[in-house]
Amino acid sequence: MSDLKIRAVLIGSLVDTLGTFILAGLFFAALGSTTGAASAEELNRIYDGSVALQIATLSLGLVMTAAGAYVAARLATGAERLHAFAVGVVSTAMGFSVVFAAPETSPFWSQAASLILTIPAAFAGGEIRRATAGRGRRPS
Repeated sequence: MSDLKIRAVLIGSLVDTLGTFILAGLFFAALGSTTGAASAEELNRIYDGSVALQIATLSLGLVMTAAGAYVAARLATGAERLHAFAVGVVSTAMGFSVVFAAPETSPFWSQAASLILTIPAAFAGGEIRRATAGRGRRPS
């Protein structure tokens, strides 16, 4: 556990969280402008009625988790898997807090998929970092 660099995990988790909020905001802004939704309630009805849109937002969140894990693994300069996993754990813990604080914000399947897929997404980000690490060093 001494190989864990808290700073790398915190920065990776911030990339995940802030990136997810920014992408979600852009997604809903684009959705509102393309559908012509006149109010937030109308936009929510459109979103709630479309599994495809819900899968899209789930995918955006998982991509940002992978990006955050990649950043943590890159900043750590070693123990990439450990740092990617730590970002996944932080993101999953935050996801559990959202599910328990506001369970009605998303359908159950979406919440469950998010919680189940977060750590694998983080692992993928760490593996991408390992695969793209400098040639002179063997990733751990």
